[in-house]
Amino acid sequence: MQNNNFVLLTALQLSGGKKPKQWQYEYGLNLLNRYINQRKLFGLDTTGMMDEYREAFREIKGK
Repeated sequence: MQNNNFVLLTALQLSGGKKPKQWQYEYGLNLLNRYINQRKLFGLDTTGMMDEYREAFREIKGK
Protein backbone atom coordinates (compact mmCIF):
# COMPACT_ATOMS: atom_id res chain seq x y z
CA MET A 1 0.00 0.00 0.00
CA GLN A 2 1.33 3.44 -0.86
CA ASN A 3 2.36 5.56 2.09
CA ASN A 4 -0.24 8.22 1.25
CA ASN A 5 -3.18 5.81 1.09
CA PHE A 6 -6.21 7.13 3.00
CA VAL A 7 -6.79 3.79 4.72
CA LEU A 8 -3.18 3.53 5.89
CA LEU A 9 -3.14 7.11 7.16
CA THR A 10 -6.41 6.58 9.04
CA ALA A 11 -5.10 3.38 10.61
CA LEU A 12 -1.89 5.13 11.66
CA GLN A 13 -3.88 7.92 13.31
CA LEU A 14 -6.01 5.42 15.19
CA SER A 15 -2.91 3.58 16.39
CA GLY A 16 -1.18 6.73 17.59
CA GLY A 17 1.65 6.31 15.09
CA LYS A 18 2.46 2.74 16.08
CA LYS A 19 2.01 -0.26 13.83
CA PRO A 20 -1.76 -0.43 13.16
CA LYS A 21 -3.79 -3.46 14.15
CA GLN A 22 -6.12 -5.28 11.76
CA TRP A 23 -9.26 -3.59 13.10
CA GLN A 24 -7.72 -0.16 12.51
CA TYR A 25 -7.07 -0.99 8.86
CA GLU A 26 -10.61 -2.29 8.49
CA TYR A 27 -12.02 0.82 10.14
CA GLY A 28 -10.09 2.99 7.66
CA LEU A 29 -11.35 0.85 4.80
CA ASN A 30 -14.96 1.25 5.94
CA LEU A 31 -14.50 4.99 6.39
CA LEU A 32 -13.14 5.38 2.86
CA ASN A 33 -16.00 3.27 1.51
CA ARG A 34 -18.58 5.54 3.17
CA TYR A 35 -16.78 8.63 1.88
CA ILE A 36 -16.74 7.28 -1.68
CA ASN A 37 -20.45 6.45 -1.49
CA GLN A 38 -21.25 9.97 -0.28
CA ARG A 39 -19.26 11.49 -3.14
CA LYS A 40 -21.11 9.28 -5.63
CA LEU A 41 -24.41 10.43 -4.14
CA PHE A 42 -23.47 14.03 -4.94
CA GLY A 43 -22.15 13.12 -8.40
CA LEU A 44 -18.52 13.85 -7.54
CA ASP A 45 -15.52 12.06 -9.07
CA THR A 46 -14.23 9.01 -7.20
CA THR A 47 -11.76 7.57 -9.70
CA GLY A 48 -8.55 7.98 -7.66
CA MET A 49 -10.34 7.00 -4.47
CA MET A 50 -11.63 3.79 -5.99
CA ASP A 51 -8.05 2.84 -6.89
CA GLU A 52 -6.95 3.52 -3.30
CA TYR A 53 -9.85 1.47 -1.97
CA ARG A 54 -9.06 -1.50 -4.24
CA GLU A 55 -5.38 -1.39 -3.30
CA ALA A 56 -6.14 -1.27 0.43
CA PHE A 57 -8.87 -3.92 0.18
CA ARG A 58 -6.53 -6.39 -1.54
CA GLU A 59 -3.84 -5.84 1.04
CA ILE A 60 -6.05 -5.87 4.12
CA LYS A 61 -8.34 -8.74 3.19
CA GLY A 62 -5.40 -10.74 1.85
CA LYS A 63 -3.78 -10.86 5.30
